[in-house]
Amino acid sequence: MIIHGIRRRWSPERARHVPGLAGALLLGGLALGAIAAGDGSWPQPAPGAPSWPPAPDAARITYVASITEPRDIGAGPNVLGRIWGFIAGRSRRPRVLRPSGLATDSAGRLIVGDIEQQMVHVFDVGRRRYSYLDAAPFASPVGVAVGPDDTIYVADSGRRCVFVYGRDGKRRRTLGLVNGEAIFVRPSGVAYGPDGLIYVVDAAAATITALTLDGRVVRTIGRRGSEPGEFNYPTHLTFGPDGLLYVVDAMNARVQVLQPDGTFVRAFGRRGNGTGDFDKPKGIALDPDGHVYVAEGLHDVVQVFDAGGRLLLVVGQSGEGQGQFAFPSNLHVDRAGRVYVADALNGRVQVFQYVSRPDGD
Repeated sequence: MIIHGIRRRWSPERARHVPGLAGALLLGGLALGAIAAGDGSWPQPAPGAPSWPPAPDAARITYVASITEPRDIGAGPNVLGRIWGFIAGRSRRPRVLRPSGLATDSAGRLIVGDIEQQMVHVFDVGRRRYSYLDAAPFASPVGVAVGPDDTIYVADSGRRCVFVYGRDGKRRRTLGLVNGEAIFVRPSGVAYGPDGLIYVVDAAAATITALTLDGRVVRTIGRRGSEPGEFNYPTHLTFGPDGLLYVVDAMNARVQVLQPDGTFVRAFGRRGNGTGDFDKPKGIALDPDGHVYVAEGLHDVVQVFDAGGRLLLVVGQSGEGQGQFAFPSNLHVDRAGRVYVADALNGRVQVFQYVSRPDGD
C-alpha cells in the first residue's frame, strides 16, 4: 500500500499506526457509538479489552471472547460429553482443534467446521449447550453456511460434496453427487444466495457452481485464469448486504465481486507484503454496513476494506493472546455485527464486536 508516497512493508506495529487507519480513516465514516443490538447471548466487551484502532482513538472493533471447548460458553458436562469421552477416550474432550467453516443461525448458535477433528461443532451460547452434527461423515469440513430456515450446509473438500443438515442436527441429503460421482474437485466454501440457490466454490476447478436446494446445477461461474471473472484457486465466498457475491481469488491475490449470475462487477487487491496487500488471503465476510473483512493467513491479521476495496483498518497480529492470530483461515459476521475469526493454528474461534454508528455509517 502507498501511504503518503512511501511504500511500507508489512509490520504489525506499522499496521496499528498507519496514518488514516488509526485516526483519519474512519471505517466509512464510522465513529464510536452504541454496540449493535444483540440477542443477549454474548457478553459486552470488557473494559480494557483489545480494540482497533487502539486507544486513544475510538474503537471500531473490540475483542469479546474466545471459544475452544464447551466450558467456554458455560456448557458443563452432560450426557453428550460423556458419550464423546467414551468414544474418543478419556484424554480427549469435544474441543476445537483446527477451525475452518463458520456460520451462525437465527438462534445465534455458532457452527464451526473443524478439519482436524473432522466434525462440525455447534455452540449454543444463549442456552449454554454444546452439540455436534449427527451421523457425521466428514473428512474436511472447510466451509459452512446457514439458510434462512436454519438448514446447515457443509462443504467438505475431502468428500467432494456438500452435506445438508436440518436445524435438529440430522443429515437430510447430499449435494454435488450425480449417480454417485462427485461433480466437485475440491469444494472449499459454500454460501446461501439471495436467489435461494446454494453457491459452492471449487478451489481446484477454479469455478463456482450454483445449485438448487435439491442439488440440480443451475450454472457454473468462472474458469481458470487472471482476467475479470476468472479464478486461480478461489477459497471462500459470501454474499454481502448489497446482494453481490464476494469471492476470495487467492492465487490472483484479489477479491472479486460478482452478480449472482456471474457478471463481473469489480475487483480489488494485489499481491505483496505491505499493509493492505494480499499474500495468503483466506476467508471473507461483510458486516451489516457493507465493510469487507478478509483474513490474511500469512500475516496473521484481518484486513477491513470498504466495498470498493479501500483499506480502512487492520486487526490483530501474530501470537496467542487476545486479538492475536496464528493463520486465521475464515470469517463470519452475524446480524448483530459480531465478527467470528477461525484462528486455525491457535485452535479457537475468536469473537469480536463491530461498533457501528446509529446511522449505520
